[in-house]
Amino acid sequence: MNTLYQSLVAVEPVTLIVTICNLFLQLYVVKRFFLRKILAVLDARQETADRQIAEAQNAKEEATAIKETYEANLRQAREQANQILIHAQTSAAARSDALIGQAQAEIAHLKAKAATDIAREKQKALNAAKDEISGIVVAIAEKVVERQLKEVDQETLVSRFIDQLEDSL
Repeated sequence: MNTLYQSLVAVEPVTLIVTICNLFLQLYVVKRFFLRKILAVLDARQETADRQIAEAQNAKEEATAIKETYEANLRQAREQANQILIHAQTSAAARSDALIGQAQAEIAHLKAKAATDIAREKQKALNAAKDEISGIVVAIAEKVVERQLKEVDQETLVSRFIDQLEDSL
């Protein structure tokens, strides 16, 4: 048994030469029958990997282009929204100014109408007062005539009475 272990550990020239020949023979067989197939499989894998990398780069470029388009559209939409907002604010301000001007004009018209109505009513009241005064004057005149006043005294009395009523109104 001892020799068995020694033969495994010991270097024998015949075993070494046979092992080296066996290695070269295996290399030759692999090269002769399998190397092209192995290289074809490796080339196919390389082409697949290259194609996948190219597809990934193309997809990345497309995604970048889509992202840029999206961002451009987003910027454009924001600009349009800002323009719409500015236009709405401008038209709202213009409409507000127009409504305020219209309301002020209507107020001025109503004030003018009220002033003319007041003046008309004042004149009516004065005319009514004059009518009343003239009725009172006639009544006074009747009483004065009854007392037999002179005509000049009656006119002076009536004029003073009318003047006093006009001053009080």
